[in-house]
Amino acid sequence: MEDNKHGVFTQFKKDIRKRMLTGLLLILPVYVTFFVVKFLFSFVGGTLAPVIKRVLQFYGVALPKTSLDEFIITFFGLILTFIALYFIGIFAANFVGKAIINYFENLLTKTPVIKSIYSSVKQIIHAVSLPGKQSFKRVVLVDFPKEGVKSIGFVTGDINYNDEKKLICVFIPTIPNPTTGFLIYLPENAVTDTNLTIEVAFKTLFSAGVLTPKDLLTSYKIEQTHISH
Repeated sequence: MEDNKHGVFTQFKKDIRKRMLTGLLLILPVYVTFFVVKFLFSFVGGTLAPVIKRVLQFYGVALPKTSLDEFIITFFGLILTFIALYFIGIFAANFVGKAIINYFENLLTKTPVIKSIYSSVKQIIHAVSLPGKQSFKRVVLVDFPKEGVKSIGFVTGDINYNDEKKLICVFIPTIPNPTTGFLIYLPENAVTDTNLTIEVAFKTLFSAGVLTPKDLLTSYKIEQTHISH
């Protein structure tokens, strides 16, 4: 009798754990999405929120006192930000706009300290956002952090080493935050190409390997090149 009670209690605990895990897997993506959207809404909308408050103050309108008032002002700030970006894009596309932008860019690129920051940020943004320009070219496996240990890497480009040898740039993301990682330079024959797409590779990384594809096919690119000849 006691064994039956113990068995029922154990099954009950397993059932509770299973239901809670199911609920967590359902709620967690919604929870994270909500806070990301909330952050973007506050960040973008809050950019012009002080301007809107100054305008309201200038016309004698009472400043916001409730959370609803703050939300409305942030919402209008979001709309105005998008409108401003649209007209800035139109302005930057004409001759006068290009001339003014080039003038200020030249000013920034000639200012010590600022020129390094501005140039680096501009290159990164252009590399990520320009249409048709893929930052990550292919998914590879590399021996990292030591020989015999395989890590997922993304080939981002190549570089000439001492004007003799061509090295490829490989970005190796970290877990649980794949937006940070290591940049290493390797010869082509030191990496192993895989059948993973960029999307599948990132799913694998974000899930810490839980969503690893069933089959991982690899092949040495240098050997493929040799066979094709």
